[in-house]
Amino acid sequence: MSNQLKIVIDGEPVPAARPRVTRWGTYTPPKYKAFKAKVELCYKLKYGNKQLFERGVPLVAKFHFYRSIQKGLSKKEYARRVSHEVRAAVKPDLDNYIKAIQDGLKAAWFDDGQVTDYIVSKDYDENPRTEILIEEWKNE
Repeated sequence: MSNQLKIVIDGEPVPAARPRVTRWGTYTPPKYKAFKAKVELCYKLKYGNKQLFERGVPLVAKFHFYRSIQKGLSKKEYARRVSHEVRAAVKPDLDNYIKAIQDGLKAAWFDDGQVTDYIVSKDYDENPRTEILIEEWKNE
């Protein structure tokens, strides 16, 4: 039986952020730090401290990021975004979203380099969230 990780992170997805350097030292932006901690907490609440995937096992990661719809749009444009007719082709980049999730899921695997395939998308939705599904790769 293959392992599977399936989690939904409620709230606005947050991209990974580079550490900021000031004359007082280096710090991680608080919004990113809080999101990463939320991902870690969601994982631990569902799976405990168990490492789901063994070292060297190739993985397939499916991420769907749902961003909130901007305010101030016409009713017609708002409806187009609710129906997913319009995709979220704006910043932040998908790779920054992915990095934030992988940083938060470090307990799930030996190394995030085990992910060999990604299926990733970004949409608008009235209910912002991140849907995560990670499975062992199957040779079919």
